[in-house]
Amino acid sequence: MRFNKTKFSSLASVTALFCLVATPPYVMSFTGGIKFGRASRKHSGSNLMAGKEETTSSTATATATATAKGEFEVQTRNPLRLAVLKLGMTEPAWTSPLNYEKKEGFYNCAYCGQTLFDSESKYDSGSGWPSFWKSAADGRVALKREWDGRLECSCSKCDGHLGHVFPDGPKRKEISSKTLATIPDSDPKLQTTNLENARLPRFCVNGASLRFVGTK
Repeated sequence: MRFNKTKFSSLASVTALFCLVATPPYVMSFTGGIKFGRASRKHSGSNLMAGKEETTSSTATATATATAKGEFEVQTRNPLRLAVLKLGMTEPAWTSPLNYEKKEGFYNCAYCGQTLFDSESKYDSGSGWPSFWKSAADGRVALKREWDGRLECSCSKCDGHLGHVFPDGPKRKEISSKTLATIPDSDPKLQTTNLENARLPRFCVNGASLRFVGTK
């Protein structure tokens, strides 16, 4: 039997692609060496307490679709978006245009269209991924503790993977009391007794999971 180098190379490429797609999301995320936050920060999110582990869609806001969970029109077939939303992969840091978005508007789920965050809660965390310190409304973002201690956040309507939540968001004292009052009950709560210097959660989200809708 003669060795066909061309066929062997093609087979190797297909096999490598299959292994990449078939690898469990948590393995790819963990072994990929992704470091969330600034270089000096190392957080597992273990001192964050989930507001509600399982949440359901609440009353629709300005741009959200008011339908029950599971009832929605799929809004993307983009391979990158699907790899993040449905396989739990992590996009490379600093690559999403939404990380640099400064306009006012809403950040909707790229898969089902539900409003998840707004520009009021977006801030520059220096992590390389779009970051928010609160969700748009109660029950929009579902939370689940992963095997490695991290707190995963996902869309409550379509279960699309968004990213993870860490305890190194802005300090509470940097946000007005009026704005703090709008934090949804379903958002994770920081376990601390020092409220003066306490920080808010940081929703570290893949830009591929979101679709920005400007209001101006």
